[in-house]
Amino acid sequence: MKIVIISPTYNEAVNIKKLIPLLEEQIIPQIKNHDVKILIVDDNSPDGTTDVVKELMTKYKNVELLNGDKKGLGAAYVRGMHYAMDKMQADAIMEFDADFQHDPADIPRLIEAMDKGADMVIGSRYVPGGGIPKEWGLHRKIISRFGGLFAQIMLWRFDVHDMTAGYKLTRTSFLKNVDLDHLYSKYYAYKLHILHDILKQGAKVTEVPIIFYERKEGSSKITRKDLFDSFYVVVRLRLRDSASFIKFLLVGGTGFLVQLIMQEGAVRIGTTHPVGVAIGAESAIISNFLFNNFWTFKAADKSNTNGNFFVRLIKFNVTSLASIVIQFFADYFAEMFFGPKIQLLSYTLPTRIVILIPTIIFLVIPLNYIIYSKIIWKTNKVKK
Repeated sequence: MKIVIISPTYNEAVNIKKLIPLLEEQIIPQIKNHDVKILIVDDNSPDGTTDVVKELMTKYKNVELLNGDKKGLGAAYVRGMHYAMDKMQADAIMEFDADFQHDPADIPRLIEAMDKGADMVIGSRYVPGGGIPKEWGLHRKIISRFGGLFAQIMLWRFDVHDMTAGYKLTRTSFLKNVDLDHLYSKYYAYKLHILHDILKQGAKVTEVPIIFYERKEGSSKITRKDLFDSFYVVVRLRLRDSASFIKFLLVGGTGFLVQLIMQEGAVRIGTTHPVGVAIGAESAIISNFLFNNFWTFKAADKSNTNGNFFVRLIKFNVTSLASIVIQFFADYFAEMFFGPKIQLLSYTLPTRIVILIPTIIFLVIPLNYIIYSKIIWKTNKVKK
């Protein structure tokens, strides 16, 4: 496997002069059966970082340099990821900061975890054995922990303990399916967006405990702006994930009106109540299919729908039969138990209408959303 270690730099001449020889002479020799290369992504540092790297490249042939304008840590990593995948043919990419906050000695441990089957390996500060700098003040510790917890709750990912980790190893087969050019942040929060999109593909993620250290040289690059940027990215990701469900609910509301109109129309012309319910349900299914196909799940991958529009419509009806059956029997048994009408507060209402609302909310909507998103408009996951 070809692994590229990406280290973005800006005014890191002192650190990079120590880091590259350390990696080359002590760390990389420990890694067997893998081709490990180093990519330094420098943002045109005025302190001569580029010159230091060029000098070291004459000695170490597996080191490459990529220069560019300073646009933020995330932008630098994205630039490096594109180069590593397109030019260096990387099978896996490691995000590794050049300031010694990431311990180089942990690199073989992350690679070993990937050798055991992980698609992404996270150097985690918040699993047993991990830790954060003792030098951090209480406010910094609270901010770090609260930020990660906020991301876990908003994105509903309690299986990952360190959501804001920057020390990661990722298979490019998954990374290639992330829209790196349209991440919601070019700064520290880029890592949240990439992690989220990797997880959405069904990647197997393993966390390896690491100790995160304070910088030995230079000053910390984290600012208050980065904190707000992280909150912004998490909220946008949550809204993006919820967009299809919100549309689904709106479509469902329209379908409910269609169902009610058709159901009551069928009952008025003489059909039995359960049959009227079934007719209304089928009308709603057709309405929902049209709106969902051309709006709610428009952007979904259609490669798993097995055919054209009419084939999808038939498949949609077959998989939605469960909702018709549920509503038919809900009305049938409700009328057997309560009779054709129910006294609700001071009103007398048809049982079929009273039972329809909870049946749709608690049974039909959850079932249909699973059917729609997982079967009809299923998005492919990456296969290794």
